[in-house]
Amino acid sequence: MSTDPLSSQQGKTPSPDRTEGVHSANSNPTTWWLTGGSVLLVGAVVASVVFFFGSGDDQVTPDPARVAELEASADTRHVDQVSSLIGHTRAAHEELVPALESLNGVLPADGSAPSEDFPDEEEIDGWLGTVRDAGAHFALDDSGRTDFNVTLAGLDGSVDLLGSAVSAYAAAARADEDQRTELLDLAADLRDQAVTAWSVAATQLDMVSVDAGHGHIHLYLPSEPGSGALQPDEAEEGEGATGDGPPPGHDGH
Repeated sequence: MSTDPLSSQQGKTPSPDRTEGVHSANSNPTTWWLTGGSVLLVGAVVASVVFFFGSGDDQVTPDPARVAELEASADTRHVDQVSSLIGHTRAAHEELVPALESLNGVLPADGSAPSEDFPDEEEIDGWLGTVRDAGAHFALDDSGRTDFNVTLAGLDGSVDLLGSAVSAYAAAARADEDQRTELLDLAADLRDQAVTAWSVAATQLDMVSVDAGHGHIHLYLPSEPGSGALQPDEAEEGEGATGDGPPPGHDGH
């Protein structure tokens, strides 16, 4: 018997090629049709996306009429917001001026020595209550354009400073002699900061009011010359208004 491996293979029938016609266990004609259809569908979607975003002549553009409508609505809202803020500021100003003048009467803003006679506690508490009530006018959650928001924040912050000044003065009235001078200096400094901050916000309000068509509005707190507080311009109240009707703030705000 021959031991040649080659000779031992010559007499056998060749094994069939098992790689021909191999399919997955679950494949059938329907599967192939679905697969082919999916490929075609994906290709169509890709082609559509490329055409939609890549074709310069077929890009979707905003409707000019709708854009103009939205811009007009935003402008109207801004005008109304400014009108409301002017009304609140006018009301707060009317409340703050008497309280500030009373504080200035015992804590002079010109740098002279404060009065040695303190008002009674009830009167000082009244000043503080007035300042808090004035601050409530600026507790508005209605955000608007940047210039509106900056003006509102400036007015609100200045009233907070004035409230702190009154609180420091109240503390001085109750303090021992050793602490009283320091607290009075603190109260005077906070009061001056409040008036200066208010003047900046009042100037911003004037600009915003003119821009919104309400004309000039001058709602400044009393200040001493050279204090650093801004002063109103020379324009007349309401000058530059473009709308009809009374100036904002004369309707009970």
